[in-house]
Amino acid sequence: MSSKTKPSAETIGAELVAWSADKFAPHGLTRDDFAITLHLHAGEEGPVAGSFSYRGDVAFYPCSVVKMFYMVALEQAYQDGRLTETPELARATHDMIKWSSNMATNYIIDHLSGTTGDLELGREEMERWVDARENVNRYFRSLGLKELADINVSQKLMDDQRYGRENVYVRRGGNNHNRLTSDAAAAILARIMSGEMISRERSRTMRDILQRPNTKEFRDTPHAQLLAFLGEGMPGGARLWSKAGWTGWTGDELASYRRHDALHAVLPGGQAFTLAVFTQSKWASDSLTMLPEIGAKAAALIAS
Repeated sequence: MSSKTKPSAETIGAELVAWSADKFAPHGLTRDDFAITLHLHAGEEGPVAGSFSYRGDVAFYPCSVVKMFYMVALEQAYQDGRLTETPELARATHDMIKWSSNMATNYIIDHLSGTTGDLELGREEMERWVDARENVNRYFRSLGLKELADINVSQKLMDDQRYGRENVYVRRGGNNHNRLTSDAAAAILARIMSGEMISRERSRTMRDILQRPNTKEFRDTPHAQLLAFLGEGMPGGARLWSKAGWTGWTGDELASYRRHDALHAVLPGGQAFTLAVFTQSKWASDSLTMLPEIGAKAAALIAS
């Protein structure tokens, strides 16, 4: 066995940030346009053994990465007996995570909140509706994790503009869009992969849903979320679990031009890590190579 000292998460993360800043600066991506959180795990399903965060506490519009949080909230509702899993909820969960369906996500949000979104409401009825929609936020705050202190996971996922009560709600306070940090995304994914989210059994269920076959056939499947994301940069033989998010122009500047990914990988050499990368700018949103290159660089540094 080699006696070579393995680089720490801090060393790997700092090099990854410096490399990314230099690599993508010619495209106008500044150091304020991205955030990176890295956790190295002690074994395939082991706990976090080292962490690094660069701007990991900065809030971004999370795009579809937020769907991982709705999956967790749904599993907690099953655990607590507040909801019963049905074939339709199981199908919606699969489609929400595997293919990033917005319709499936909004169906799940309706179940979690006991609300629907449609016509505008009077003031008192609207306040009751808002209180119901906030219950997923209350759940994550109840976990007492510092990474989750200022997140917002109460909004539905839209392909363009919102209307009626959804538009009123998303504009409360000026900007009430969903918001996550790379630290928050990495914290939830790392706990799922380590069997620490809700229970080991529930974590295993979520791990299975998040798994993405590292094969050409799956990569080429529409909406597989590997091509143009971190998973594309992983070496052959790596095992992958992830939830990505992307927006181009949505008609709402507060929710446009983002590209993110939260990935857990086990490399062929057995190294396990969780990596969350959040980016913003039109170039980052449009780029099909930026996240794969960051993923490949991270994998090479971790395997070294």
